[in-house]
Amino acid sequence: MSVTVLKRIALVTMVLNYIGALIPGAPVFLQWIGRLSAPLFFYCMAWSLEKTSDRKAYYKRLYIASVSMGVLNLVMSVVAEKTGLVTAVTSNMFATLFASAFLVDVVEYANRHPSRKFKIWFTYIFYQVAIAGVWAGLYEVIEVPYAVLNLGTAVLGSALTCEGALMYVLLGALFYFTKEDKNKKNLILGYLGIFLIFFVNSAFGLWGRLFSLVGHDVLVALMEIMTGLVLWGASFRPLFDIYHMFNNDFQWMMIFALPLVLACNGRLGYRKAAKNERNSRRKKKAGGLSPAFRKYFYYVLYPVHLYALWFIGAVLMK
Repeated sequence: MSVTVLKRIALVTMVLNYIGALIPGAPVFLQWIGRLSAPLFFYCMAWSLEKTSDRKAYYKRLYIASVSMGVLNLVMSVVAEKTGLVTAVTSNMFATLFASAFLVDVVEYANRHPSRKFKIWFTYIFYQVAIAGVWAGLYEVIEVPYAVLNLGTAVLGSALTCEGALMYVLLGALFYFTKEDKNKKNLILGYLGIFLIFFVNSAFGLWGRLFSLVGHDVLVALMEIMTGLVLWGASFRPLFDIYHMFNNDFQWMMIFALPLVLACNGRLGYRKAAKNERNSRRKKKAGGLSPAFRKYFYYVLYPVHLYALWFIGAVLMK
């Protein structure tokens, strides 16, 4: 299976996920299917980082898309408040993809400069934790609107306050550094490790029970923000709460994306654009998709379909 085919599967599961999340009365199993989308997109991102001829341009596209999405989310939150619609869109997976890609760059940069590795990692970790700490304080204590903080996350490239937070960011980095392993052993073990973190949290509320011991709302909020795990209410739920696992916290279903990831051969699945104008015109006449269309299609479709579904859902709920 090529990367292009995998990306199309990710696209379908993403659309189904947001239909389930945003349309009133939609069956929850659509969101179960949607748990496959993020891992698949992160795996595609890992190969895009490898295959791109201009990594800086790739980072730039992700960053611009992330900040633009943050601005749109802020605008839509104002619109929702003024019109009395339901809470506006807060999703911004572009921010998570950028944070994950940037982490890959940090790892490679640190490996290229072993004498400065400690300083590089100390600076990166301090920067990320500081952002998360300020974020949690502004949200829990001062009650700054989430959309404003969401935009700040995008602008600052935060890896701990983006959608999915630490778990998703690490997942993208894991895929990048293990994608070319012949037996995929490290990829499988790493993926199973992240899955188990989500599963144990959903089934037993273990992490939530541990973090709740700190007894301070801001600290618990900080842990939830930084990890991307559902921590609140864990101490009030019974162990192995089946209802909670299938209706509230079902990120563990990401495990079903693993076979698709392993089936991907890392090839793009389409020929590169012809270098001369004659071949380009011939391809266009034949109905082929241009490289520019393939490059920007997903950047446009993600916000367009998300806001369209949000608007439909908001109107139906009003």
